[in-house]
Formats: sequence, structure tokens, C-alpha cells
Amino acid sequence: MEQSRSKQVFSFLLTVMIFHVVTYFIFGFLASSILKYQVLFEMPIIKEYYKPFGSVSTVFGPMIQILRGLLIGLVLLPFKKLLEDSKNGWVYIWMIFVGVGILGTPAAAPSSIEGIVYSRIPLWFHAIGFPEILLQTLVFSMLVHNKISPHKLIASEKSKAVLRAVSTACISFIGYTVVSIAFALLAKAKISESSADLRVLGQFALPLLASFIVALIPSGRIFWLKHLFLYAVSASALMLYQSLMLGEGNWIYSIAAPVIPVAISAILLKPKP
Repeated sequence: MEQSRSKQVFSFLLTVMIFHVVTYFIFGFLASSILKYQVLFEMPIIKEYYKPFGSVSTVFGPMIQILRGLLIGLVLLPFKKLLEDSKNGWVYIWMIFVGVGILGTPAAAPSSIEGIVYSRIPLWFHAIGFPEILLQTLVFSMLVHNKISPHKLIASEKSKAVLRAVSTACISFIGYTVVSIAFALLAKAKISESSADLRVLGQFALPLLASFIVALIPSGRIFWLKHLFLYAVSASALMLYQSLMLGEGNWIYSIAAPVIPVAISAILLKPKP
């Protein structure tokens, strides 16, 4: 009984963490592209509040989201039963985020009441951040509730497969973050001063797309074969992109970088016995 409860707790925390990382990654990428964060973060006052967009230190972001996701899971854990039983559990989760985590946060954070009152950040910047954080937390709330509750918002098997593939690709990206940071440290780069523009980040587009496609392919007997294929495609894509777009290919990085992402994909997609 105790072991079963421990598994349920672990499964819940893992679910919350994965969906947090996935939604953070997707909505963060969309918002930064549409709203031009690279330009916004260089504006007066704003640049004093945020680190430069694309700085290597911000690459730690996806890794930190694992801890944030687990923390959110621990906060929601006492309400797990209520969220499971209620048809509107996703609304309750979202209300917690909006009420306590966004508008009512004790810190003078952007888009919060305290931030509007006590910070020097312009009002327009508080407003421009709302779509990203409201949509990210809304989708996160719906996904978590859909996973843990019998009251499904996403019921079709095809939708579940696509969601799983997207989740796998986003979580796998953390592997590239880890390897990239390791290479930066080995190169003795000053992480707080270094930067990575969108042209550099573009090298991960094809590997992530390949991860998404591989996750959609039924495993069966080809489980390890498709992940070997994923590794080969990812390593080749990195080397080719670097050679064509960045002027020089780093074959050591190209070989090493896909190892952790492919391992993450294999762990997440491993068939249940």
C-alpha cells in the first residue's frame, strides 16, 4: 500500500514537472520570437532588470525548470485528490497560478500588482508579459488535469500521441542545454558575458523535429533502432548546420550533444513491460 502511494506521488510529481517544462519551453519560445525579447530586453530600465537575451547564463533556464516543476508539483500535491475528482480541476490549478503566482505574488515581479506599484518597469511591459504567462499556465493546468483526472479534456489516442511526442522533444532539449553548458565551461567561456543568438539556436531545430517524429513512431521491436536513427540524424544535422550556417563544424560537439537527448527520449518512450 505504501509502495503504491509512493508510486502515485512520484508519477504526479513527474507529470507536473514534464508539463511545466514543455509549456514553459513552447510558450517561452513563441513569446520571445513574436514579441522580440531580444529587442525588448535592451530597452531602458528593462535592460537593468533582465540579463541580456540569449546570454549563455540564461541557457540554464530549461534546466532550472525541472526544479521549478518539481516544486510546483509539491505545492499541488496536497490538492491532488480534489483535482482528480473535480471536472473543473484545471480551473482550480489555473486560479492558484493567476491569483498567487502571477497577480498576487509577494515579490515586485513583472505583471504582478506589487510590480506595477513598486517597480520602475513601464506599465506597457507589465501588460506585454500577460499573454505568455496566462496561456502557459492555462495550458499547463489543462494538461496536468487531463493526465490525472478521469474527466478528460484530450481523449483521442492521436491527440495523446502528439502530446507525448511534443513533451518528449521539449524535455530532450534539456540534454542539449546540459552539453552546451559543459562545452562552454570547458572552453572557459564567461557564462555571464557570452551570448547565443537565434542563428546558433537554430542548429537544434532539426534534431528536435527528429525527436518529435521518432516519438510518434510505434516502438515495438524497433525501439532501439529508431533511437539509433535519431542519434545519427541529430549528429549529422548539427554538423551540417554548423558547417553551412556557422562557418565551421565542431565534430566533437556534434557527436557528443545528441547523447543525452537521445537517452532522455529512450527513457520517456520506453515501452511498459
